[in-house]
Amino acid sequence: MNKRIILLCAGIASAATVFGAGFQLYTEGSAEALGQAGAVSGRTNLISQAWYTPAALAGADRAAIMAGSTFVRIETDFDSDLGSGFDSKMADDWRMIPHFYGVLPVNENVTGLLSVNAPYGLITEWTDNWIGNMAATYSELKTIYVTPSVAAKVTEDLSLSAGFNVVSAEADLQAFRGALGMRKLEGDDIGYGYTASAHWQMADEWGLGARYQSRVKFKLEGETQFSNLPGAKFDTAANLELPSTVNIGVANSSIDRLHLGLDVVWTEWSTYDQLVYNFGAGYPTPPLSNPEVTPKNWKDVWSIRAGGEYELNKNWVVRGGYVWDGSPVDDQSRAPELPGSSRHMLMTGLGWKGEQLGVDLAYSFLWAEDATTGANVVAATGGATAGSYSTETHLIALSLSYEF
Repeated sequence: MNKRIILLCAGIASAATVFGAGFQLYTEGSAEALGQAGAVSGRTNLISQAWYTPAALAGADRAAIMAGSTFVRIETDFDSDLGSGFDSKMADDWRMIPHFYGVLPVNENVTGLLSVNAPYGLITEWTDNWIGNMAATYSELKTIYVTPSVAAKVTEDLSLSAGFNVVSAEADLQAFRGALGMRKLEGDDIGYGYTASAHWQMADEWGLGARYQSRVKFKLEGETQFSNLPGAKFDTAANLELPSTVNIGVANSSIDRLHLGLDVVWTEWSTYDQLVYNFGAGYPTPPLSNPEVTPKNWKDVWSIRAGGEYELNKNWVVRGGYVWDGSPVDDQSRAPELPGSSRHMLMTGLGWKGEQLGVDLAYSFLWAEDATTGANVVAATGGATAGSYSTETHLIALSLSYEF
């Protein structure tokens, strides 16, 4: 496989545009999780725990699979400080984030698990002639995590799990570079990480779950092209890594037919302090720089998620929840390819389950706090990107499951 540059500033996705804790997608991993705000770490009876807290599925009674997608539409407006004639709007097409989970009991204590999903995501698309085109016009980075793991009961109430991540990524970043035309960088790479989780059923009505996901490093090598230099290709290289994360959650079922959850998630975004691109021989410098260094200065952040589900009868459940998601983006370095800020999410969902087949549906409305372009970016673009961003997002998730 040819390795090309992975542009972390573009975000990571399965083809989604989501601003929150950087470009992390957490609740979007399944309809059953989205419907209750991803507050599921302490639960034990959800198939998508194969990703969220694999230890919770140790000793599962039945093999099961779940597959589906979350569909995302984001509406971001840029209000220019130069006047309404320079305002712009990001493309608001619907994007898709797929997921797949498998549960395979080995014996009464051990369960094999498989998760395939996209826990980070972003596409941002501005028109080629918008006033901020020197900063970014199109930014996309897709990743797919394939995570096999094994969960085992240590005692009747305590379970542990361990697994590893194989992460496939590809990227496309475009921006205008004056007389050189549109600069386009494309690439792909594979990275590796690991995961571990624990679940403790403290009492019949109380469960406690926790999971750790490691950093994932990429050795990024690729090519850069310019629209006004036909046929010319320049080697490009960068070293980047995704952050580690920790989620901890408690679940309670003291009230008949009601399951409640509260999770906190910590993300180590301080790993993303700068982007450094090194270009090969012949790269047009000047007018451009080599290496190209872009400060990011992101910070570690917390997210709080509260949700639950209520069993209407033996087949139907209704769900709801709320998320506050802190943004790691440094105010001085906020750029159009990721104008992220802290966000809020309200969600609701519905689930039906028969003897073997299950269907889950969820909807979430997300709004981000208004934010302005960072002073460093405004200065680098000669004031063209000065302005503020407002964002609203709609998410619809559908999951189908089958228990054997």
